[in-house]
Order: sequence, then structure tokens, then C-alpha cells
Amino acid sequence: MRLFIYVFAFLYSLSFSLIASESDITNPNQVLHSVSTTTFKRLNDEKSRLQSEPEYIKVIIKEELIPFFDYKYTAYSVVGPNLKNTTPEQREQFVDAFLAYLINAYGHILGKYDQQSLLILDINNFKGKKIVSIPVRMTDNNGQVTQLDFKLRNNSKTGEWKVFDVIAEGVSMLDTKKSELRPLIQKQGIDEVIKLLLEKNSEFVS
Repeated sequence: MRLFIYVFAFLYSLSFSLIASESDITNPNQVLHSVSTTTFKRLNDEKSRLQSEPEYIKVIIKEELIPFFDYKYTAYSVVGPNLKNTTPEQREQFVDAFLAYLINAYGHILGKYDQQSLLILDINNFKGKKIVSIPVRMTDNNGQVTQLDFKLRNNSKTGEWKVFDVIAEGVSMLDTKKSELRPLIQKQGIDEVIKLLLEKNSEFVS
């Protein structure tokens, strides 16, 4: 959960000056700038609706944030070697449940944090690479700096860069979910883990 907090503190913090006229999905730096600023703008533009309809935050997350996240790759990475023992239907169900969990977790914490000052340390050496890590430094009102690294993966077919992991102060979101869910998949099977995720999703709604 701490990692989710850092993700949205990042998304909520950038100024409108970073908004580009058109998102360049072939540049990982621009992907980070675009997803942050468009999400921030949407939150401000629809603040009154969010106050009267809290669940509407999920719509914003789905429309503004999720398209920039390679959630299927992340979900498959969580399953790991167990993936070969699953059916297409099980994989689809796991990805859907995992995505719903991410959306619920993000929505649950999004409104709890104020704007932070942010510095994205753009990288130049991403040409020809499949995976890159972009450092980000977040400073709160007390001057405390949090070190973040956003990991993005390039789709060789489309040329798109998408986020698949966030590392906050050395702690990886992806590795955390692997250590939490992969042993359960190995011991109990993927169907039981899907049920567990669905139960967690129900708790967010209740």
C-alpha cells in the first residue's frame, strides 16, 4: 500500500506546465509527464463530481492512468513460472482481478495526499532498450525527499512505453506483489488467488 501511495503522490503533484500538446508514447520521459499532468488536470476539472460521487475516481483512473500501465505484463510477472500451468481463461480472470485490485487500491488512497514538488530526471539513453528506469524525486512541504524510480517497458511491435513497476526508496511494487501472491499461487492454485483478489475488491466497495 505504501508503494501505491507514492505512485499517486507522484501523479497528483506535477504542474500544468508539463502538459504536452500531444503525448509521445515512443519517449518514456514524455509518457511519465503526460500521464501525470492529464490525470492531475482531470482531478481538478471534476473535483465537484468526485465529492458527490466518490466512486467516479475509478472512471478517471481507468481512462487517464491505466492506458499508460502495462498491467497485463505486471500480472503475468506476478504469476511467474506458474503461468505455464494456467489456462487462457484463468489468465484472463487473474489479469482482470489484478487490474480491478490496482484500480481500487489507487482510488482508495488518491484523495488523501496534497500536492508535492516533483522532479523527473529525464533520461536520454533509451533508444534500443526494452526496459528503462526513470528517477523521480518527490519533496514534501517539510523538505523531505522521497526517491522513486519508474520502470517502463517498450513494446517492440507498437513502440509504446508503459509503466510496469514503481520502486519507492528501494522497494519494488512488482516484487512486493510477487512475494505476496506467487507463493499462494504455488500452494493453493491460481483460482484461489483470483478468489482472494475478488474478496479484496469487495472490501474496497463495502
